[in-house]
Amino acid sequence: MTRHVGRPRDPAIDRSVLEATLAVLREYGYAGFSLEGVAARAGTTKPSIARRWRRRQELIIAALTTVLVRPPVPDTGCTRCDLIDGVELLVDAVIRRMPPGVLAPLIAECAPDPELNQKLTDALVRPPREALMQTVRRAIDRGHLRPDTDAELVVDLLASLVFQGSLLADAPFCSERAADAVDLVLRGVAVDFRALVEISHRHGGTHRHAT
Repeated sequence: MTRHVGRPRDPAIDRSVLEATLAVLREYGYAGFSLEGVAARAGTTKPSIARRWRRRQELIIAALTTVLVRPPVPDTGCTRCDLIDGVELLVDAVIRRMPPGVLAPLIAECAPDPELNQKLTDALVRPPREALMQTVRRAIDRGHLRPDTDAELVVDLLASLVFQGSLLADAPFCSERAADAVDLVLRGVAVDFRALVEISHRHGGTHRHAT
């Protein structure tokens, strides 16, 4: 029995649809998002979009993934500098690069659906969080953080501040607060907090140094 195979997906249409999705989100926000608007901008049709992404949330997740940049995990030898850089990279990923006002309603819509929620987590939350996790674990291995430090909890504490800033308009988290957040956590888990501050001074970075 011969099996007929449909035409392969055209990557140019995929790119056009994803770019159009971001454009519509930036112009009209999540509440004003429509597949009709995306189709018109991309020069395609709603059925064509539906063949590629079954649900609009999947399309939005795919579009948001395209704006995320995954730079190398900071590894300068300065634990404090690396953690601050890691938090700033997280800020860049979930606040600066995301169309404003999109992440909160998207999370709310995906939360009741385990499949959608997993896709959102895997695409948008886990990659920048895992980069920060590598930095924390490296700091433990260096002996800069106490060996019993709960790396997951440290990452949760730092990442939650960033995600709260992206979800709540009245609680923005700007990169300038990264040093304050990192220092607050380090005071609790560092083997010698003052030594880490001295290392960051010698490192000569641009971060605000604790006193």
